[in-house]
Amino acid sequence: MNSLNILLTLLNEHLKSLLHADAEITENKSETLLTYPNPYGGKPLQVLYRPAEDFKVTLNKTPRYYQQDSTKRLLADVADYAEGKTVFLDCTDHSGVESRSDRVTKAADAENLTLDSIIELSIRINLLNPVELKDLLANGGTVNVHFWNAAKDYRYRQIGDRLEKF
Repeated sequence: MNSLNILLTLLNEHLKSLLHADAEITENKSETLLTYPNPYGGKPLQVLYRPAEDFKVTLNKTPRYYQQDSTKRLLADVADYAEGKTVFLDCTDHSGVESRSDRVTKAADAENLTLDSIIELSIRINLLNPVELKDLLANGGTVNVHFWNAAKDYRYRQIGDRLEKF
């Protein structure tokens, strides 16, 4: 890692501690990519740094952006994810094809959902519109809840007129 960039070095040290993982560092002239393998077997967390641009943090599919002067927010969000306080949601259709994007929410908001409350959550976090979500679930698709610790992951599937957690 470029020894002149103190900010990135300090950020890496904090993230290593939060995620219990050493970063795999890939550098070139214009950017540095920090990839933290998931010790629990889930997706790695990636942080892309380019001078004079926002940090790009990817938990799974959809990147989140943090200004370089707001590393406290970045660290707080990653800490919440590492501690299981936040999760990311995505969808899988009946044939096993995953959605291209995901959304982050509080873990408590994804607990014990009903058909009505999963629609409300989906609208609030912009996962799918109500028609798409109802169609996905009615046709055997799932809404997937992912933690940093993949052993805690679960999914929702519609069975008859109710939503079941698996």
